[in-house]
Amino acid sequence: MKVLTITGVGPGDPSLLTLAAVDAIQESTVVSYPVSTWGGESLAAKIASKWITKDKKKLPLHFPMVDDQNTLQSAWRVAGDELMKMVEKGERVIFLAQGDISIFSTGSYLSKELEKYHPECVVNLIPGVTSFSAAAAKSRLPLAFKEEQLLVLPVPDSSEELKVVLSNAASKKRVVVLLKLGKKWEWVKPLLQELDLIKKSIFAERIGFSAQQILRASDLPAGTRPYFSLLLIRQSWPLIMP
Repeated sequence: MKVLTITGVGPGDPSLLTLAAVDAIQESTVVSYPVSTWGGESLAAKIASKWITKDKKKLPLHFPMVDDQNTLQSAWRVAGDELMKMVEKGERVIFLAQGDISIFSTGSYLSKELEKYHPECVVNLIPGVTSFSAAAAKSRLPLAFKEEQLLVLPVPDSSEELKVVLSNAASKKRVVVLLKLGKKWEWVKPLLQELDLIKKSIFAERIGFSAQQILRASDLPAGTRPYFSLLLIRQSWPLIMP
């Protein structure tokens, strides 16, 4: 039987890898991981490096960070074919994806690619810790109580869209997680100040890495932030609390 494993390796801290992920890496003979440029560093491989021993074959796969549909589909096809070549040789193959494999993950696209073009292969999926759940734990901010709602989305492209998101969240008692903040922080901060939400927002970047930052959004200067940055916005708290 042809089998391949795709696992999440968490947001950055190796200690946040699940036992299932560690076991699967240790049992593998080929460790594959994404790179955005040929010869570039893989954050997923870096996170799991403690368990990628010298006896394992390494298979970096190129996933360019572009929006062009044809380029992306070509990258997924090549990646799927390269992985299947290893599987067909009898190798025990694992693909590493940063964070969780189900949330804005290369692992999700790869899983669907294999499902469509290599249906004979059984794909095992191992979840991982997300950056926003790790950030919430580090900042001691509960993401949802009892019947509260939680909305996770990339930062919208305009302030008008974000205003609507935040207004709806307030009426629904919905906590909002904004991912991929990056350069949009230049206009997001003034908007949060305008809506009187800046002190109700937590900023986090590079969760789990040595350069990790978690602080109140009000303490963060305006300007461009890294791609791996996010906001946690809680506009209200339950009426009954300890």
